[in-house]
Amino acid sequence: MAGPQLFIRLAPLLFVSLWSTGFIVAKYSMMNADPFVFLCLRFSLTAIVLIPIIILVGADLPRNLWKHRHDMITGVLLHCGYLGFLFWPIKDGVPSGIVAIIIGVQPLFTMALASLFIGELLGVKKATGLVTGFIGVTIVIVGKYGMDLGLNGGLSVFDLGLCIVSLSSIATGVFYQKKFCDQSRLLTGTLMQYIAASFATAVFAYFLNESWSIHWTASFALALSWQILGLSIGAVVLLMSIIRLGEAGRVSSMFYLVPPLVVIEAHFLFDETLGKISIFGMLLCVIGVYLANRRIKT
Repeated sequence: MAGPQLFIRLAPLLFVSLWSTGFIVAKYSMMNADPFVFLCLRFSLTAIVLIPIIILVGADLPRNLWKHRHDMITGVLLHCGYLGFLFWPIKDGVPSGIVAIIIGVQPLFTMALASLFIGELLGVKKATGLVTGFIGVTIVIVGKYGMDLGLNGGLSVFDLGLCIVSLSSIATGVFYQKKFCDQSRLLTGTLMQYIAASFATAVFAYFLNESWSIHWTASFALALSWQILGLSIGAVVLLMSIIRLGEAGRVSSMFYLVPPLVVIEAHFLFDETLGKISIFGMLLCVIGVYLANRRIKT
């Protein structure tokens, strides 16, 4: 089983490298469209792009919605719930440091769900790795934003609630994908995820009275294209493959590597500072992910 073992060790590095860029390009997206309207456009176009890909590789197109109900629930959780309620507070001006710390709890949350409901064992090394990773994320964010995490005027209960909904959505989504989804229909299942997420984001956009007017610029078009091809197709299909081969708790631990990569990317792209404290936190993140993923079973 050397092939799957090698894949499950290397794929997380590629996934987090791709996924971290989403927080960079989101900066351009949110300046030109409201959160759920933008996500509806992104997911709809992704579904359209996936259809010819599925036909070309000889996979089955969905014919029975009921058979794909679990894929659709996963899509609403992973895409609409996580990204929608993540972009919303950021659009409202909540500092990224606050959002990153709250979302950083996600691997611990997913591990708890996996232990309780699908019997994944929480050994000492795995638990140590998850806790170490969270401490590392906290240090990275504190090193970048300071002890107040970039917050000057206080965090409203409403914005805190949005971040918690986002956290709960991704943690539950990873667990749900592992437990209920047919892992053999990867591309077909992913297509159904985006179809469901498109409808869900459209509903939220309607009831939140978001503007359907989009300001098209070259930077926005490039950011949207990358989020469709690089993230919604490339990174998400990769994530679904990793979930198929690995335990939900171990898979979630790799999200600890996203904040450090975002900080590094912002350092080179936007000349943001990269202090020694943040670098130390990044090392802890790497150690935590390593400990949580030792002796992966397929």
